[in-house]
This record gives sequence, C-alpha cells and structure tokens, in this order.
Amino acid sequence: MKRTFSTLLLLFAPIIFINCKTHTSIDSYMNELVAAGNFNGNVLVVKNGQTIYENSFGFSDGLKTTELTNQFRFDLGSVYKEFPAVSVMQLQEKGLLSTDDKINIYLTDLPNWSSKITIKNLLQYTSGLPKVAWDKYFDKNERVTDQKIKNDLLNLKKLEFEPGSDYLYTNYSPILLGQIVAKITKQPFPEYVKENLFIPFGLDNAKIESEVPNLNRDFMAIPFDENFKEDAHKATITGVIFRLTAKDLYNWLTHLHTFKVISKASLQFLSEEADFWGNIKAPLGGVKWKNGIVKEHYHHGEAGNYECIVKRFNNGKDVLTIIVQANQKRQNMFDISDEIKSIVKFK
Repeated sequence: MKRTFSTLLLLFAPIIFINCKTHTSIDSYMNELVAAGNFNGNVLVVKNGQTIYENSFGFSDGLKTTELTNQFRFDLGSVYKEFPAVSVMQLQEKGLLSTDDKINIYLTDLPNWSSKITIKNLLQYTSGLPKVAWDKYFDKNERVTDQKIKNDLLNLKKLEFEPGSDYLYTNYSPILLGQIVAKITKQPFPEYVKENLFIPFGLDNAKIESEVPNLNRDFMAIPFDENFKEDAHKATITGVIFRLTAKDLYNWLTHLHTFKVISKASLQFLSEEADFWGNIKAPLGGVKWKNGIVKEHYHHGEAGNYECIVKRFNNGKDVLTIIVQANQKRQNMFDISDEIKSIVKFK
C-alpha cells in the first residue's frame, strides 16, 4: 500500500463547512452560476430515458458572437480514453488479442521496455511509462505531432517503475492502445471508432479531429479563458481529439451500460482499478457495481479550457444521467453534477 505525500496532506487537511443555498430547480441553479460568471457550456439531464433538463449557456467561442446550442460539440479531455479501452475489449471478445499480451507483439518498433508492458498495464496505468511532455512543446509554442510523441518514446531509456508495481496516469496509455487497435484491424484508429462505436450506437454528431486549433469551427465549442482569450495550443495528433455533443455522450453511456457495446464481463474488467492506494482511476474513470449492475459511473475530463463530467446512476429502479460540458474551465464540474443530483432528489 503506497501513499503519496500529497494524498497524506489531504487526509489531515482541515474540514471546511460551506453554507450551501438550497436550489429549487436545475434551471435556477444554472442561471445563478451563469450570472456569477461560473459557467459557459451545455447541460443534459436524463431520467429513465426522458430528458428532464437540457440547456445551453453562453458563447461558442471567445468572440462572443454565437450562442451555444445543444448541437455544439466539446472536447472530452480524459473521458475520451473510454473509447480506446472499449475498442481493445471488443477485439479481445473477437479473439484478436488478450489483455495479458505484451505490447511489443503489436508495436514492434518500440524499445526493449515494451516487452515488459502488457495491454492490461496500459489500461490500468501501471505500465511505468512517464507522462507525455506536452509542456515541453507548448511552452515553446511548438506544435505537438504524432512523430514528436513517437520520438519521445523511442528515446525513452528507462521506465518510471517496473510494470505492475505502481500507478502513473499517462496519456501514452490511450495513445498506444489506439495504435494497437490500428495494427490489428489494419485501419486508422479513428476509422475503427467511427465504424464500431459511433455509427452503431447513435453518436451521430461525434467527430475525431486531427488538430487543434480547429480548422473547422462549425458547431464546435471553442475553449477560452476568463478573459475570453481562446486556447492557442497547437497539436496534430491521430485518434486523440474527440469532440462529442451531450446527446452523443448520453447515447454512449446508455449503450455501454446495457452491454450492447461490450459484454458485461468486459465492462467489469474495465471497471477494475489498479491495486494501489491513492487517486487511482479505472479505464472508465470511476465505476461502482452492485448486484450485477453499474450503480455509479463517473468520469471527469479537461483539456486546456475544456472541462466536462459524465455521471450515470442506477439504483435498481431508476436511472439518472448527468452530462455537463464547458468550454470555459472553472473547475466546478463535480460541484455542478452533485448539486443537480441533489435537486433531482435521486437516491
């Protein structure tokens, strides 16, 4: 059992009690946030298949000329990592790979350390691979590319730890998982996702972009800061930049949790967290099971000034899905989703 210094500080931090206002409706709560400048984005709340709240607030970009609607797509941040993980499980169900396979079986040009890492290590962030050095390029206003990321891996001499012995959340995991899917299926990872995850399950507006800033801004929520300055990071990367509407995310969660995308056993496997103490994430974020059903699934993501959260609750009788997407990050996604659940009085 390992405890990081930062985690121990949280354990002994003083508890601060906040006098929270009781809100009578989701709309009044959201409008209060917007009036205070604390939200710019879209919200979708669905209970038992019926939309009980859907609204858009604020602007689609830093120019403040176009208001958001429910047709706008947002970047998913870390939530996108569900898609390469689920793709891998689809291939395992077809007998095309095993999560116990070493990744050098498929990615043959990586250094020798790849012979120690399994697909399961990538899924559970126990590979020992370091974090992607995004800031090395962004701080110099350089464009991040597939080749630069690949070169960093090729030049990596030593892993952070022996695979399976510790946990480190790294974007190399989903990137390499997507490359494994592409290698096995002999098609670009974005094409596989479109054909096997987007089209069959009603993710009608979902797109996987190839670069940022976006060349095509049509119905694309553009991220900006508190001064409405748009994000300027530059990247050209394959199979990483996922953009979905709230409805796309709802359809994704609905089909995933009714075992139409992958089997129940595969979903349970992707719910497993690495066996280390601390801020550990499963491939699907956080998933809690009870009596054979997913009682709770939550996943938070951010990328630049994008931020989103998806939550799905199932108490055995009712199902509640909450999706909140923002293109002006305020670090309040958990607070918003928790308050919405409280207003709905979902137990």
